[in-house]
Order: sequence, then C-alpha cells, then structure tokens
Amino acid sequence: MKKIYQILILGIIGFSACKKEQEVSNPDFQVSSKKLTYKAGDTVVFNLSGDPDILSFYSGERTSDYDFLKEDLVFSATTALSFRTTKYAGNNPDCATLKYSTDFNGTYDIASIRQANWIDISDRFHLASTLGTSAVYENSGEQDISDLFPAADKPIHFAWFFTTKQNSSRTRYQVERFEIRGLVENEEDLSGVKYNFVNCAFKMVEGEGFLIQNSTAQYPRVTSTYIYWDGVFANTSFKEGWAVSAPIYSAEKINLGPAIATGIKGVSDIPLTSYSYAYKKPGKYKVVFVAANANIYERKEVVKELEITIEP
Repeated sequence: MKKIYQILILGIIGFSACKKEQEVSNPDFQVSSKKLTYKAGDTVVFNLSGDPDILSFYSGERTSDYDFLKEDLVFSATTALSFRTTKYAGNNPDCATLKYSTDFNGTYDIASIRQANWIDISDRFHLASTLGTSAVYENSGEQDISDLFPAADKPIHFAWFFTTKQNSSRTRYQVERFEIRGLVENEEDLSGVKYNFVNCAFKMVEGEGFLIQNSTAQYPRVTSTYIYWDGVFANTSFKEGWAVSAPIYSAEKINLGPAIATGIKGVSDIPLTSYSYAYKKPGKYKVVFVAANANIYERKEVVKELEITIEP
C-alpha cells in the first residue's frame, strides 16, 4: 500500500512539472524611438526592451500594413503590355502585325483562327523598324491596353500574324519578353507582371504555303523565350502563320494578399536591443511590433504600436 502511495505522489509531481513546463508567460516587451519624425531615407532606430521568443516587424508600408493582417491588399490597376522585337535578313520588311480577338474559340487551327475577328493594334507599339543583318531587339514601349478587355471576367487572345511574300527571300522576325503587367498609379513597387512570356503560352499555327515547299524548310516556332518566324531563304510561294496566345485576362485588380511581416528575432536568437529601418517615401506609418512567447502547446502575444512621420 505504501509503495502504491509513493507511485501516486511521484505521478502527481511529474504531472505538475510537465504542466509547468507547458505554461507560456506573457512577453515582457517595450518599444520606443528617440523621435517620431524623420526625413525620407533616414535610418529610424527603434529601441527595444525585453526578450520575447519571437519578434515580428510591420513597417506600415503598403505590403506590410498590420491592419491587413487577415485581409487581402487589393489595388486598382491598369493593364499594360510590352515586348521586344527584331527583324533581319531578306526583303520582307512588313512581315509581322500584332492583333487581338475577343471571340477566338480557343481551337488552335487555321480554320478557327480565320473564323475569329482580329483587330490590328500594331500602331500602338513600336515594332522593329530596322531590317538588320542580325538579331538586334527594339523595345515596344509599355502601353495601356485596358480598353481591349470587354469585362474583367472576359479574356482576349493576342496573335502575331506573319507573312512571307511569294518569290522573295524570307525575313526572320522574333518577339521576346511579351509581358502583361498590372500598373498601380504612383506605386511602382506594387505593380507587377500578371503574364510573362511563358504564361502567355503562344502557339504557332501554320497557314497557307507550308505544304507547297519542300519539307527541309526551317519552320516558324515558339520556344520558351521567343516567337520565331522563319523559313527557307528563297520562297517560291506565299506563306502565312499565326502565333496565338492563351486566354489573357485584364489586370485591373492587383491582389497582394495579406500583410507580410519581417521576422527580426527567433527563439534561439540573442535578445535585441534595437532595430533599424529606412523609409523611402514621405507619409505617416503605423509601425507595429508583435512579440510572442510560444511552445508546442501555447502562444501568447503582445502588440506594440508607434506612429512615425516621414517628411520629404
């Protein structure tokens, strides 16, 4: 009986010790700054006291705004397109045009392409104007194409229409860096690529003329980095081809997701006594530090805020 009693006592002591180890204390943490107004580009020094297990920092800038911790950051944007082109060799200087369609059925064959309505937008961009002897790329300029989309949920397709004249020496034409971006006004750091060249998923569809000449021709193609209009040098027949994109949706909304914190201290790190940060743009910023103590059973947090004014 005495032995059973001793086992029970040891079990109670062990359970109490285990429970004590599981308890998490509230973080002891404070933050201050010598001043609350700085110039853009200055280093803001935050003085820290206490030693929480984990420490996270929200600068108060757009993508690091604590108020959007559980809510997506969504910004209105315009949809812009840019690319680079080059053409060289041969005597077909006007061999490429850029078009778009709102009614292409998504079947990549010449019959379906010809059934769709295609609108030429080449004049909106700078297309390679020099017929050179080698591939020298020229920038198109980034242009707003928001008006091309019938609605946010209605896609369009882009197509490069290529031709090679009968009884001519072919001109090679290449397109690269075809990108659709969402542009947030006056917020370049929030603007971003919605479709890069790979996402646009162009497919080359051969039209008239390709069955007439011999099969040893260098055929036009789409690689992982560019669209390439090619062929034999001496052409006895007219040739045409289309490089058609996947469905493309507008970028009128940029969703950056919830706010992102910067982790500045982990459990195994030594205590921090200060943290420095520089703001590039003027404005008022709600700075938030989240201090936490945690184990596998529990987490306790303390949130500390400061408002920092950044002058030009």
